[in-house]
Amino acid sequence: VSWEVDPEISKTPGADEPLLKCNYSTGLGVLLGTTGKKAGGLGGVSNPITLTQVESFRVLELVTDSSELERVGLSRRRMTRLLTPQTQESPMFFHGTNTSAAGVQAAVDQMEEVGFEMFVYSFGSGFNMENTDPAYIAEIAETVKYANARGIEVGGYDLICLDRGDGGYGGNVGYQWDIVDPDTYNLGPHACFASGWYDKIHQIFLNFINMTGLSMVATDGPYGGSSCASTNHDHHTGLEDSIYWQNRLQGTFYKDLKELNIFINQPDWYFHQGGNKVGMGYNENQYSLPRWEDLTISRQGMFDDTYHYIPTMGWMFLPLVQYHGGGAAAEFEPLSKHLPEYEWALAQYMGYGVAVCYRGPKPYDTSETKALVHKWVSFYNKYRDILTSDIVHVRRPDMQDVDAIIHVNPFITHRGLAMVFNPTDDVKITNLTLPLYYTGISTMAEVFQEGATPGVPYTLGRDFSISVPLIMGPRSITWFLVLSGD
Repeated sequence: VSWEVDPEISKTPGADEPLLKCNYSTGLGVLLGTTGKKAGGLGGVSNPITLTQVESFRVLELVTDSSELERVGLSRRRMTRLLTPQTQESPMFFHGTNTSAAGVQAAVDQMEEVGFEMFVYSFGSGFNMENTDPAYIAEIAETVKYANARGIEVGGYDLICLDRGDGGYGGNVGYQWDIVDPDTYNLGPHACFASGWYDKIHQIFLNFINMTGLSMVATDGPYGGSSCASTNHDHHTGLEDSIYWQNRLQGTFYKDLKELNIFINQPDWYFHQGGNKVGMGYNENQYSLPRWEDLTISRQGMFDDTYHYIPTMGWMFLPLVQYHGGGAAAEFEPLSKHLPEYEWALAQYMGYGVAVCYRGPKPYDTSETKALVHKWVSFYNKYRDILTSDIVHVRRPDMQDVDAIIHVNPFITHRGLAMVFNPTDDVKITNLTLPLYYTGISTMAEVFQEGATPGVPYTLGRDFSISVPLIMGPRSITWFLVLSGD
């Protein structure tokens, strides 16, 4: 068994991992080492490791019956629901930036009134999950108790591995636990997750969760693929096995949290180890753009990503207060001054069924804003079963015309729900073709625009579609509920 480095690997951004090559051997044990010329820090069999047992990485293969993009995507999404069912959990959460006891209680009270379900101590808010001071832990525990009494779960943010080394922006966890660069042998910017840092952060999390009652963690910067040339870290021997053990231990970290029934946000693909959500179309620089540009790019990202993601396995971001930059043009506060953009955000994210990090001090600032939030949260809760079902893509957002998607599910009463957006400054009068094949309806559909009754009956065409007349004002949103009339 040997690790080898592809000389082309540097051309693939974010790909640090060497290749694992295996051959047959005789006798007891397996020699794990490296072969070939030095490349990316890997030389000859410098530190061979004799193993009596090794658990390999797992590969899941899906055989599809088509090359059609939507059908292949639906097959993949079906596999996601079967093999990682926890990705279908989707609490409506709010990222609070005022983390004083009074600030959290005020946000929780508003969340209870409008229907949000989880408060998250946000990044950059002063919350510190690694704080072991008993007084601090007791304060958080009291706040969690207050929220739980009102039906609100509580989570918290922590940066756990990436940029936690020498010079990392998250603060150094300790030089003895930093990665060692395999080329320079200098300390790197990340923590090694196969060092004693793993044991420390693992215990910190378990203690903090058990003592405060947190039911969710937002673990930023999990292990991302960096190698480590240290020969004195607790959980790996040297460079050759550093990637293997860091990856394994990060997976164990998440499995242990899931055994405690902890909801996990993690910006990496750890779903088969217990993770719940990953960023969807996530680009932090985007959230410094003017509000309407931000919303359009986010909708494009959701449209593209939901070919492969089920809606509930991703999260988006809404900067109620400034994030990185952009100033007043980017932030949505004061909410009452930007109601059109705020309503559009609520509608597009809840309409796609995708959870959002609404990041700010509170969900609303006036009675008018409260009514707006309550309207769309109520819409989401009423149609949650279909809004969290798979998406069939109708027209991609391009700001030149209407764009649309339709959620489909042949196994529930709400067979389909189409969300239609007119982002232009013009009135749009057209016919919208809705593909209903994957709703399971074969002959007759009943369509309700924005829930209005009675519904309008439509006979499906030979391609299982219907054509719906559409009249939309400038910068407007509408939706259609589809039931079976068969």
